[in-house]
Amino acid sequence: MKTSLLLLATLALAPLAAAQTDINTTLNANQAAQVVRIAVPFPELVPPSAPVAPEPVNSEEVRNGFFGPLTRDIAYSGIFAIAPLPPSVPVNTELLKRINAQLLLRLNVWKEGDDYVVEARLVDQAGSTQLGKRYRSPAPALGRTAHMLANELVRTLNGRPGVFLSQIAFASNRTGNWEIWLMDWDGSNQRRITFHNALSILPSWSPDNERMVYTSFARGTSDMYIINRRGGGRMRINSGLALNTSATFSPVGDDIAFVGSVHGNPDIYLIKDDGSNIRRLTTTGSVESTPEWSPNGRQIAFTSGRSGTPQIYVMDAEGTNVRRISYDGNWNDDAVFSPDGEKLAYTSRVNGRFQIRIANLITNESRIVAGEGSNEQPTWSPDGNWISFQSNRSGAWQVYRMRIDGTDLLQLTFDGENKEPDWSKKPE
Repeated sequence: MKTSLLLLATLALAPLAAAQTDINTTLNANQAAQVVRIAVPFPELVPPSAPVAPEPVNSEEVRNGFFGPLTRDIAYSGIFAIAPLPPSVPVNTELLKRINAQLLLRLNVWKEGDDYVVEARLVDQAGSTQLGKRYRSPAPALGRTAHMLANELVRTLNGRPGVFLSQIAFASNRTGNWEIWLMDWDGSNQRRITFHNALSILPSWSPDNERMVYTSFARGTSDMYIINRRGGGRMRINSGLALNTSATFSPVGDDIAFVGSVHGNPDIYLIKDDGSNIRRLTTTGSVESTPEWSPNGRQIAFTSGRSGTPQIYVMDAEGTNVRRISYDGNWNDDAVFSPDGEKLAYTSRVNGRFQIRIANLITNESRIVAGEGSNEQPTWSPDGNWISFQSNRSGAWQVYRMRIDGTDLLQLTFDGENKEPDWSKKPE
């Protein structure tokens, strides 16, 4: 668990860019009232009109780098259902009616020099183009192109982007030391962004998705560092305290909440992101840990042992109005607010194993999303529909993703051990 009471008590490369051209967008967002069936045939590997012979295209590169990620994004969108296509039948508007598909995504992919060009047109049963996009990217960025297109398809239907361009930060020991890594929402494009060659853990995104704050023992003590998502601009935050961990950015302003200690007692502190204006929020004498901000920045959830066992509490951002949230279970930790601020997801011990619990702060009801092994440290997707977490169900700690009802479970990491996921804070 996230530098939790158990520990405290004992103590980017940037994704390659894809150039984009808008052709047309006309679909009314109100049409997204229900799941829409969409036909997605494999791309034509030529331009829509080719006056000269096009350059040869690697179909497997297109399939694995673009079409696979695109169709997976569409299938996971919760908005579209991909309609099966009969073999050897022309895909046209008449076929759409036969297979009861409201939309057809026509794709053309071809090469111009070293770049791929992707053209997409979303067509309805009447043959009208509802969305048109064109992208240019090198082969390694085809996956990002797929995520960009999937985001636009979701935006066209409901007026809001999908989560397909979001990223998950995590700690991994695959290179011999625990370092901070990033990956796309589907587990692809995993890349290391810290190179301390020392224990570096607990990444937490800034609200603009441009920076992360994390803990590293590169100097032999626990220190907070800020780094941008491309791996540059690293700076150490000097708090003057002996312990500096579990840091998390405020969603408003420039405060960072973290766990610090004076004479060995862990408490919740605030500090500006330039290292100034440190303030202590908790003073009970019990061990306090894992602060997390509410989406509006007015509250902080944290774990405290003040009742005798680790439990979830919420306080105002000034440290006032402290109230206990968790009562089910004798060990609860790692609470995080949902993007709408109405729910908390946290780690809860159930029948001797840790599971993910989701509590509704309005109804005061909670439920367990159970799974094999130990399941800890949840983090919400920007749209609030997914949770990423760490689990040892495979025998080693790995990062997983699931819907908030526990369905569509997917293991995202496989190399070494991987822990402490934190999902980027806003859709892109």
